[in-house]
Amino acid sequence: MSSNLLSVRSLKKRFGGLEAVNVDKFDLNENEITSLIGPNGAGKTTFFDLITRFQNADSGSINFDGKNVTRLNSYKLARLGMVRTFQLTRVFDRMSVYENMQFAGSSITNEGFLNSLIQSSSLKNHEKLLIEKINETLELLNLSDMKNSYARELSGGQKKLLELGRSLMKSPKILLLDEPLAGVNPKLSEQLLQIIFDLNKKGINILMVEHNIDAVMKISERVVVMAEGKIISDGKPDFVRSDKNVIEAYLGSSNE
Repeated sequence: MSSNLLSVRSLKKRFGGLEAVNVDKFDLNENEITSLIGPNGAGKTTFFDLITRFQNADSGSINFDGKNVTRLNSYKLARLGMVRTFQLTRVFDRMSVYENMQFAGSSITNEGFLNSLIQSSSLKNHEKLLIEKINETLELLNLSDMKNSYARELSGGQKKLLELGRSLMKSPKILLLDEPLAGVNPKLSEQLLQIIFDLNKKGINILMVEHNIDAVMKISERVVVMAEGKIISDGKPDFVRSDKNVIEAYLGSSNE
């Protein structure tokens, strides 16, 4: 039986008279790439915000890696290994690519990295490990040649890569990607998809909100569909693609 890395129960959020999220049950199994899709206004990003504790739910529970994190703040949750990116990239434009990575790495406190430090003999080894991790991550993202460039000089797609790199410096157990392909050119989109696939093969669990349906169907092992704040379909890509509830949800939306 597969274990649930993330379990959500009876999660609700209202904004005035609008029910933004009403998810009865959601489980994320280990070693999966799961995509969350739905028409505009379906509640996907709000659901992300609730899971990652950037917003407080009105009711419900969130369990991550065996711990109840329903009231944990987002910073502490990231330390446990749940890390996210955003629709609008969050990087420091006045810092270099390398400095952005270094800043993200300076707050590393996850258990795996701490174990490495405990086994080190000095702070110099700490610094060496950090440098190695930065360089390895930049190489993975094909950003090594730009490490001395200011972040403001990067294209929108390259900033997406940098934000992803900053997230990876925290050695996440689960990576939540909010529209990673938005505004990214087709060539870089393919590169990003390959990186996401490779990260999953290395043991990082992926939960992704994405509007590019072709990309979702190509990379995902599981697709979850939301409409009007609720999950209306959940399964393999082929099942979801032919689900009449999904077809009706999209046909009923003028924004998709």
